[in-house]
Order: sequence, then C-alpha cells, then structure tokens
Amino acid sequence: MNDEPQNHHDNPTPTPPPLPGQIFVRPGIDDRPDLDKALTPEDKAALARLTVRQNPRQPEASGDRPEVQAAQMSAEGAPMAAAARIDTAVPNLESSFLDLRDPMVDADGYRPSAAEMTRMNIGFALGAVLCAAPLGALNTVLVPVLVDRLAGAGRTLPLALLVAVGVVVSVLSNAVVAVLSDHTRMEIGRRTPWILGGGAVAALFTLPLGAATNVVLLTLVWCLVQIGYVMLSTPIAAAFGERIPDKFRSRADAYRGIGLTVGQLLGAVVAVLLIRTPSVAIRLCAACFVVAAVVVVLVLPRERSSVELRSRAIEQHEFFSHYQMPKGAPNFVRVLVARLVMTAGVSLTGVFLWYIVLYAVNGGDVDAAVPVMAAVAVASFVGGLVATLVLGPVADHWEDGRIPSVLACGLYVVGLAVPCVAPSAAGVIAYALLSGCAYVIFDGISQRQAAAVLPDIRMAGRNLAVLNLASQVGVIVGALLGALALFVVGTYQVLFPVAIVAVIVAAAVIWSIHEDQGR
Repeated sequence: MNDEPQNHHDNPTPTPPPLPGQIFVRPGIDDRPDLDKALTPEDKAALARLTVRQNPRQPEASGDRPEVQAAQMSAEGAPMAAAARIDTAVPNLESSFLDLRDPMVDADGYRPSAAEMTRMNIGFALGAVLCAAPLGALNTVLVPVLVDRLAGAGRTLPLALLVAVGVVVSVLSNAVVAVLSDHTRMEIGRRTPWILGGGAVAALFTLPLGAATNVVLLTLVWCLVQIGYVMLSTPIAAAFGERIPDKFRSRADAYRGIGLTVGQLLGAVVAVLLIRTPSVAIRLCAACFVVAAVVVVLVLPRERSSVELRSRAIEQHEFFSHYQMPKGAPNFVRVLVARLVMTAGVSLTGVFLWYIVLYAVNGGDVDAAVPVMAAVAVASFVGGLVATLVLGPVADHWEDGRIPSVLACGLYVVGLAVPCVAPSAAGVIAYALLSGCAYVIFDGISQRQAAAVLPDIRMAGRNLAVLNLASQVGVIVGALLGALALFVVGTYQVLFPVAIVAVIVAAAVIWSIHEDQGR
C-alpha cells in the first residue's frame, strides 16, 4: 500500500497537447527568424552591397529656376505683356512637358485641386495688385514730391541718385533674401514667413518717409523700404514659380500680369489725387503692404512644411551664383544690351515724369498738373491694353522676332517725338498712350527672344537672372543720364531726344541678331 503513492509521484500525468487554435502564431512576426543569427557573414556582406543609400535631393534654388526668373522679368518689365499669353516657352529641364511626367503637378510633385488652383490664381492676382499699387504710388509721384520738397524745386540729381541707390540695394537684398528663403525650415513653409515679415518691414519703413528732413535721410529710409519690398515680392515670385503647375502657368501668369498693371495704375492715380496730403498717401501705401502680405498668405492654399526638407549650410557663393554671364553667346549678349538700353530709354522719362508734367507742361502749378498726371497714367494703361490685343497676332505673323521688336521701337520713338513737337498736356498724354503700347509689344517679344537665344537650357534660370539684372542696371543708367542731360541743358525737353537716341540704339542692337551666329 505504501508503494502506490510513491509510484504516483514518480510518474506524473503528462500535459495534453494544445487544442487547435489555442496558440496563435502571427505569420511573418512570431515565426520570423533572427536574421543576425540565421544569415552568414557572407550573406550579410552581399545584402550590404545591394543596399540603396538614400540621399535626399536638395530643393532647387529659386534663383536657378527659370519660372521664377521669368516671373520677375515680367514684373520688372511690362507686366501687361503676360496678359497676351503669347507662346513663350521658357526652357527648363525640370518641366513636365519635356518627358512623361504629369503637367498638372507642381515642382514638388503635388497635384493641386481645382479649388486650390482657383485660390492660387486669385491670391497671386490680388497680391500683385496690392504690391504694385504702393510701389507705383511711391515711385511715380510720392518720392519725387518728397525730393522736390527737400532738395528744392525741379532739382533732378537728388532724385536720380536716390533711384540709383535704391536699385542697387534692391539687387543686393534680392540675392540675400532669395538664398535665405530657400534655406528656411519652418512648419509654415519657406516663403510664408518671409512674405509676412516683408510686408511688415516695408510698411514699417514706409511710414517715416514723410518725416525725413533731408534727402540723405530720405534716401536711407527709401533703401530700407526697398529691402522690405524685396522680402515681400521675392518669396511671392518664388512661390509663383514653384507652386503653379506647368499646365496652368500661362493663365496664372496672365492674371498676375493684369494685377501688376492695374496696381500700378491705381497707385499712380490715388497718389496724384492725394498730392496735397502726401502723409495720407504714405500711410495708405504702408497699409497696402501689410494687406498684401496677409491676403497672399490667407488666400493661397497653406504652404507645406519645409521642416523635413534636406538642409545644408549656406555657402558664400550662393548669393550671387545665379548672376552668371554665358560665354560664347553673341546673340544673348545682344538681347541683354538691347534690354538694358531700352530700359534706360524708358527710365529717362519715366523717373522724371512727375517733374515733366509739373514743370515742363504746367509751369509748376500743382492743381493743373494733377489731372494731367492722372490722364497720363490712364493713357499708359490704355496703350498697354491695346498692345495685349495685338501682341499675339503680331508675334504670330512674323517668325523673325526682330521685325516686331524694331517696329515697336519705332512706335516708341514716335511717342517720344510728340512732346518735342507739342510740349503740352495733350502731347504728354499722347506720348504715354503710344509709349505704353510700344513698350508692352517690345517687352513681350523681347521675352520670347530671350528664351530663344539662351545658350544652355541647363543654365536658363541663371541666364534669365542676368537679363533681369540688365533691366535694373538700365534704370540706373537712365536716371543718371537724364539727370546729367538736365544739368547740361537745363530743360526737361532734352529728356525726350536723349530717350529717342537710346531707343534707336536698342532697335539697332536687336536688328544685329543673326541666327547663323549661334546663340
């Protein structure tokens, strides 16, 4: 009896096997082998050789993007030319039209919806109006009035120097802002913080313009306004080039061009009407800068975060690397020189237009000059509007772009000759009408010629940046040359013959372009 319990403890009852489904093995997880133990060193070395090492692509610099430079070229020249929507294909190896990529996605591969495209068209157009209006008011009327008050009636050299220094500061700040914006890494994107900051800075330094007590202080404050405006406009142009898909770029560019032209018109007219109260006009300009930044950010679809973009340290050569003059491209040089000289011819009269209307036409009578200046602004807009209607047929009629360019220069010369023959309000208004039409035609054809003579499409963005720089230099040359001519002769009538010579030189340079000489 004692043996039975002892045998019971020595031979325990065996555990029954688990029932079906009692233990669940997750496929690919619980039954996955430990690769560190299962693979031999030879197998691990073979897998390492097949590994793809990720190297995230650095986003292309905005200064190197042809679309961004084309947008700036349109804004700095005759923006109404974009409304004609002539076929001006800017060569870009990143374009979806060169391969089988989707033309309805932007530079980052994002496909905007129809509602988002509508918001972008409206946002960029409203931003163009609100940015161009205060700058047009300041450039055309308010700054000349302030210089006239501080430097003495009719003195043009201080105004020319102010314009020249402002352009230099604008070019330098544009190079800096473009690079810093490209390297910005924030949740709200790369462009949005600069747009908001630029609107605030431009408004902040616009307000003390009227409080300047001398021309030197006015020039300093004006340079700060230029920096703020560059902080506002450069990121907007970069966003326009990056966020608009190739499929819809022509239409969006047309809306933006119309917005810029309407803004310039509204700014000039409102500034003239408020000529007796410049402080009110200056405060209105400051408010427009702020509203422009806010409207662009709110109306455009929210910019995607740039935090996850690959970042690297800023190198010194980046700031001016996109200003590279191509070598062995005689036709490109001719287009550049023609653009520079033509811009100088336009600036010869454009910079001093308020002085011409006030002193040469109305003998210093401000009340009489106000309606004339307003009529000049409207006439220039009407001339540009007529040009948009004929630019497309004119560009399609002549395969050789030199012919319509030279004809446009001829029409501009006729416009400049009218005030020489009839130095009156009617003569200046006729000049504005004819020159407005001619310059839009010239600029539209010039942009097509610039795209046609680019020597290397891989450097298209940098080459277009050089053309934009030539336009800025042309403004400086025109302002200083006009001041010199006025100093020597002493009458505003001399500006028109000098401008005629500049336009004729531009036409001659354009005519010297030959296809058999290469790009």
